[in-house]
Amino acid sequence: MHMPEGDPHPSTLPGFRGIRDPKRSVTLSRSGRKKKQVEFEDIQPQDIPNPTEDKLPAENRDSMRVHCTFSTVFKVWKNIAILPAVRDAVVNIFGQFMDIRLGNSDNRLIQALTECWWPTTHTFLFPCVKIDAIPLNFTMLTSLSIGRYPTQVPYDDTWSILSNARQLLPNIDSSHIKSGNVSIAHLRTYLTVKANRDDDITIACAFILFMMGHLWFQTANDTVPLGYLTAVNDLDSAAQYDWGSAIFASLYHGLDTAVTIGGAITGFMQLLLYWFYEYCEVGHPIVKEEVKYPAYPRLRAWERGNRRKTNDQATNLFIIGRYHIDHRTVETITWEPWFDSAVSEIEDVLNAKLISRKRIPLQVPNRNYEYYLGDRC
Repeated sequence: MHMPEGDPHPSTLPGFRGIRDPKRSVTLSRSGRKKKQVEFEDIQPQDIPNPTEDKLPAENRDSMRVHCTFSTVFKVWKNIAILPAVRDAVVNIFGQFMDIRLGNSDNRLIQALTECWWPTTHTFLFPCVKIDAIPLNFTMLTSLSIGRYPTQVPYDDTWSILSNARQLLPNIDSSHIKSGNVSIAHLRTYLTVKANRDDDITIACAFILFMMGHLWFQTANDTVPLGYLTAVNDLDSAAQYDWGSAIFASLYHGLDTAVTIGGAITGFMQLLLYWFYEYCEVGHPIVKEEVKYPAYPRLRAWERGNRRKTNDQATNLFIIGRYHIDHRTVETITWEPWFDSAVSEIEDVLNAKLISRKRIPLQVPNRNYEYYLGDRC
């Protein structure tokens, strides 16, 4: 990746040493030894220079656009979850994840984080520090397990045949299909209670496919591959699929594609914001401490009702976040943000900790494998 010429970052100069405020320190060292509690920095936006846009060549940077609409998915879910059969079927598969209520994401900050992604090592390479995105982060934030079930999320191209697709999407016709994909707009026609109240299974299947295509395994043209229908053909079996691995792999794939080819930033990209908040603990809408540590999935701690605001940080998130991407050092990262979590010993979390220390393949449905290379810290 060609980097534009300009003034070198101070960290690249001989004799550079990061400046550390002696009044602040990280919560934990890499060895797990406790230190002083991190205090949030009260940084005013006017104290921070405007972030540069020199990370990537202009053509690559301008082509990046975030394709992640978490709030849209859960607005639809709120409307159909009043049907007990629909709610039970979906919650049986995805559990506590369906209780998360988040607002819109800051797409500029997601793009800034994506620019720091290094596809050969699957790490975020900030100017002064390298941070891994590990399975433990994913499970703690979402409550979705990785590696708990041996069966991968399936994919079958034969479901793109119209007669097969009509088994689960009875109103579909050839005008709704393009290159084996169904439009998101058509899926939404099934997600209205009045029109389909007597067909709860159709609503549940259509919603899961909608969530897969709109949140986790997107294409850039607002369609969903019909091959995913095989994953929702039997909802009892769907509860035994390794959804976490597939979603995590798709996140890697989306980041790899965005920085090497350009185009839409796909995958569960909104997760990156909260991963960044947890590790850097600065420049974000700070949550109430009494709800942060017991919250599981941890994304629930960031719901609107749990935020408290001490200055203009919430409304100037991008400027502050971009600044700290460029200036965070090893000493100012919280390397184990989940250390004091009330759920640190439950089975899925313990399994995620174990997996995070290994090298494992992760398969994106209908795509090649991605590889998690293990926590090297």
